[in-house]
Amino acid sequence: MKPSFRSFLLAAFALVWIFAVVVPYYLLHRPFDLQNISSAVNTLGDLAVVALLLTAAAALGHRALRAFEFATALEALVLQTSVGYGILALGIFALGMFGLIQPLAFWVVVLLVVGLFHRDVVALWQSLRSVESPRAGRGELALAIFILVNLFLALVFALTPPTGWDGLQYHLILPKLALEQGRFSPPPDNVSLNYPALVEMLFLAAMGMKSDVAAQVVHWTFLVLTLGAGLAFAARYFSWRVGWLAAALLVAVPSILLISTYAYNDAALMVYTITALFWTLRAIETQRARDFVLAGALAGFALGEKYTALFIPLALGAIVLFQNRLPTRRALTQALMLGLAALILGIAWYLRNFFFVGNPIYPFVFGGLYWDAWRANWYARFGSGLWNAPLELLLVPWTATVKGFQGGDFDATIGALLLALLPFNLLKRDATQKNFPLRAAWFLIAALFLFWMLGIAQSKLLWQTRLLFPAFPLLAIFAAEGFQRLAQISLPQFSIQRFAALVLGLGLSLSVVSNGLATLRARPFDVLLGIETRGEFLARNLGAHYAVAQWVNANLPPDARIVVLWEPRTYYIERAVQPDAILDKFAHLQFLYNGDADAIVNAWRRAGYTHALLYREGLNAMLQSEYDPIGKAEMQTLAALEKNHLRLVYGNANLELQTREGKLELLNAEQSPYAVYEIK
Repeated sequence: MKPSFRSFLLAAFALVWIFAVVVPYYLLHRPFDLQNISSAVNTLGDLAVVALLLTAAAALGHRALRAFEFATALEALVLQTSVGYGILALGIFALGMFGLIQPLAFWVVVLLVVGLFHRDVVALWQSLRSVESPRAGRGELALAIFILVNLFLALVFALTPPTGWDGLQYHLILPKLALEQGRFSPPPDNVSLNYPALVEMLFLAAMGMKSDVAAQVVHWTFLVLTLGAGLAFAARYFSWRVGWLAAALLVAVPSILLISTYAYNDAALMVYTITALFWTLRAIETQRARDFVLAGALAGFALGEKYTALFIPLALGAIVLFQNRLPTRRALTQALMLGLAALILGIAWYLRNFFFVGNPIYPFVFGGLYWDAWRANWYARFGSGLWNAPLELLLVPWTATVKGFQGGDFDATIGALLLALLPFNLLKRDATQKNFPLRAAWFLIAALFLFWMLGIAQSKLLWQTRLLFPAFPLLAIFAAEGFQRLAQISLPQFSIQRFAALVLGLGLSLSVVSNGLATLRARPFDVLLGIETRGEFLARNLGAHYAVAQWVNANLPPDARIVVLWEPRTYYIERAVQPDAILDKFAHLQFLYNGDADAIVNAWRRAGYTHALLYREGLNAMLQSEYDPIGKAEMQTLAALEKNHLRLVYGNANLELQTREGKLELLNAEQSPYAVYEIK
């Protein structure tokens, strides 16, 4: 029936009345404001840029590896994306060497890759949809949920402004300087800026296209790739059940989950280590030359992450050489192919160092720019390790596990589950498992472990469990396999494996609780949703460090040049600044000028420095530890500098010392952790 005029009037009145009540109400009682919207859009923008970089990398890898055969879609996606990331990073490095570092250049390159290889993008999407694993039981489903929950929490933290120590010291400094200068050039006196920088090239693109937060999310994606690589490796040589448990065990390592949220390179090195081994084993199976080249390329990308990755292509070359127990001419040729591919893909960073600072492995062995014998001795600290304490050295795996803390002893919290399960690999293995892949994996672990132990024996500065992280995906797989082998131990009234399963369940549950509580304490959603600003988040998490950076940016002239003492982090300082990268700057000056304060300040003036920034709390920590050779002589020189050549412009405490329990102590260091001086 045709509606009446009265019905039209009533409908119009209803619409007008609803709008008249609802719209004014929400205009006056807004559930969110522009800052909330802006922060949410900003977060989505970071995710979109990373997704674009990831798509470009995967497309590049798909095109580069189109001649290779993969057993599963998961295997293909992990290998293609990892290779694509490496190719993209080397391309960005080439842009920098030609002085083409501009945000627009990054956008053009990435969009051009996605556009030219759009068919590869479509194929990748189809591969992603076809990823599957055998029907999972309740246990595997619970492990998958555990992994996804922790990955989500890690992603949330990765989306917050950078606070990771090494990121603020050099991982983000290199891209920041490159964006400021528009090219790569000889770096300032910050030894870490000369380390291999493959993943930093991806950070550079992310920062140029969007922000430093996007750079952190890029590193998080490498953890996802690591888990995918571990699953694919375990599915091929063990079982899917072992793979799911191994992935959960790896995610349950607190420090690995934490550093995946920072702009570091550890997760990238884990990816390239396990994929390089994976494809080395595949090459030995196929005996195809191109497979050995791909294995070498992956090892070469590992060389682009850390100097310590040198042991990866060497160990893989040995595996290839001795694949038939005794070397053959064919095995020698294959090992040389692998090594040559690794050299070609990894040499860019070493050539850069040769031309910029005069040493391809700066600062080791050959010295170079800014370097001398005194600094080499300070940096190495040979003799401070555990050579003379063999029992303690043998107990290092237990000590690093039980007593290790992030930011403390061994600078990592790795949890108890890996070490608890690994010994059970000594139990009888499944007769259907192939011997060679297991021996090869253990050989690579042994090579990495022996290098790590050698460092611990030589120098206390190398007491870092992070240096062993490349082996952790494999260790997680063997720990999961150790759990499976516990089924061989059975008692009439007691099952060891069921007991271990209860311990595993408790450990993983505690991990979720711990990460959940950490999320509640850190309140990352506040900055993601605009409840607090970026500056407020950084002030809350970095405290005095961010406060002094903000003061410097607001109060010192744009042409100020700052020398920093006992503080390596300078990312948030927006002035020309020379960090104290290895905390040796003042001790080195003391050595060079024999404690002459006048000579030291003259050297600063010749270098153009106008201000000095002193991290008082850092200096006090060094005095209290009595590990670093900083003592009365250095403090007398610093006092003379302060008295005669420096004028305090920030901070409210003078340089006063006292002796407590036989140790020098800087007064009021915690109350006034930073001081800024004008050089008179």
